[in-house]
Amino acid sequence: MSQTSQPAVVLDKVRKTYGRGPGAVEALRGISFEINDNEFFTLLGPSGCGKTTLLRALAGFEHVSEGVIRLFGEDIVDVPTFKRPVNTVFQHYSLFPHMTVSENVAYGLRRLRRPADEIKQTVAEMLRLVKMERFADRLPTQLSGGQAQRVALARALAPHPKVLLLDEPLSALDLKLRQAMRQELKQIQHETGI
Repeated sequence: MSQTSQPAVVLDKVRKTYGRGPGAVEALRGISFEINDNEFFTLLGPSGCGKTTLLRALAGFEHVSEGVIRLFGEDIVDVPTFKRPVNTVFQHYSLFPHMTVSENVAYGLRRLRRPADEIKQTVAEMLRLVKMERFADRLPTQLSGGQAQRVALARALAPHPKVLLLDEPLSALDLKLRQAMRQELKQIQHETGI
């Protein structure tokens, strides 16, 4: 990143409080940091410290109580989730069980009303990226945990978001697969520039 370019993500004094009065719970307290474009950034902390709440705020699933969130210079605090150039892969992948692998990857593109030929090409490209081409016609119930994770990643990457958030993406995998997927995630991030 050059010295003159702006950060991809900026959080400035972000707070999130659930409830009011003496029973209120402060999930985020004055969080401030920057993430550069094309940077692989990791949040670490114990269970319950606010990591998922922070990711949900970035994605727009949680409205912050105070503070500013900027994506590439644009204040997105009041931008609805579906208008943010952000996609999230959740810990449990959330694949649609009644859709094939290809249909799951195509879902977001269809919602964005992309042309059919673009959808077909993008789905093929994403499945190739995550090495799942030969599983295109399978249902999620016919996949291993690692394969399901790859499909969820392909689905999140298909609309070409500016920012990709991963919420504990490796927690459901065994140690050997976790180590392999760490390397693959870095490679995919490098290839896509997201």
